[in-house]
Amino acid sequence: MLSQRVRTMEESATLAMNKLRLDLRAKGRKVFNFSVGEPDFDTPPFIRRAAYEALESGWTRYTAVEGVPELRDAVASHAGGLRGERIARDEVVITCGAKHACANVLLAIVDPGDEVLLPAPYWVSYPEMIRLADGIAVPVLGPRENGYRVTPELLLPKVTPRTVGLIVNSPGNPTGCVYNPREIAALVAFAKAHDLWILSDEIYDRFVFAGEFASPYRGEGRARTFLVGGLSKTCAMTGWRIGWAIGERETIAAIGRLQGHTTSNIAAVSQAAALAALAGMDDPALRSMVEEFARRRARVIALLSELKDVYFTPPEGAFYVFLDIGAHLQRRRANPLEFCIRLLEETGVALVPGDAFGDPRGVRLSYARPLDELEQGIHALASYLSK
Repeated sequence: MLSQRVRTMEESATLAMNKLRLDLRAKGRKVFNFSVGEPDFDTPPFIRRAAYEALESGWTRYTAVEGVPELRDAVASHAGGLRGERIARDEVVITCGAKHACANVLLAIVDPGDEVLLPAPYWVSYPEMIRLADGIAVPVLGPRENGYRVTPELLLPKVTPRTVGLIVNSPGNPTGCVYNPREIAALVAFAKAHDLWILSDEIYDRFVFAGEFASPYRGEGRARTFLVGGLSKTCAMTGWRIGWAIGERETIAAIGRLQGHTTSNIAAVSQAAALAALAGMDDPALRSMVEEFARRRARVIALLSELKDVYFTPPEGAFYVFLDIGAHLQRRRANPLEFCIRLLEETGVALVPGDAFGDPRGVRLSYARPLDELEQGIHALASYLSK
């Protein structure tokens, strides 16, 4: 009785590995959870207090589908300030996290048979979202030597008369790559030359540890770019489900209509919490969280650099490292999923297989865990690899 779109949908690899991890932990096993991309910090107290106060003040009812006006204004100011653009309220719609925003944008602009260029390694949900919109994902693998970033030269052979768009994710999941301003400008020029829209997923925009953050949503790129962001990562608010999509008014209005018939508005109390978060982005708790991720990044890079026959590009942003373990897979005659399952069962180290991200040579490690756990877990990984 299932529809074709659901029958062909793959389960999220990150969530599948998390299930295995939880099963082992329930059995009393020590587990090093490097699989899920979720900050291990609590939502800062000033945000939680704002939510409590909002509940006491009656923020428990329906709101406008697109979000309360104050929050749309706050998002416009926040996102526009970082990118040097003035954004209007009616160019913003509040969504149930950045994942919801990406899905809504694709449902609003992809027609059956449309092809979407998808730089790989990619976040696991992009291909499924494109497929749900009856589009066709066209992966373009970026070279490890270039930090997995793609260029117009790599994209061009994949362009056909049915190509309509390009997804950009910077800072990126799973590689931590950050496109610099020159590279972003080249992608914008490529999109303009081929009349493509750009979906720019910038959920990790405050996690840039090397290089310079750049967005296609500025200057001449703004007119063809849909910007996706949110607070899940930057404010440790994964469970609050607050994200947004920003773009030209007609499409944003269409997304509002879409939400009106699917999710309706985002939880009122979460919107109140988001208002407080956006007003307090310079809060010491948020600054210290980013600083701690920078320390973890440096330590993880040092530890992983000692592993034999493991190759990676030091991540410039987000909180992931994508490891090329092709030599180990070949010796073990294993695919990435088999490798990750055996690794988890024998050592308790939970990684995500790279074929879920479009690269069957690798695995993803999330360093959104305390330093001591990262050190112990990577030492356990090193021991396993040395067998």
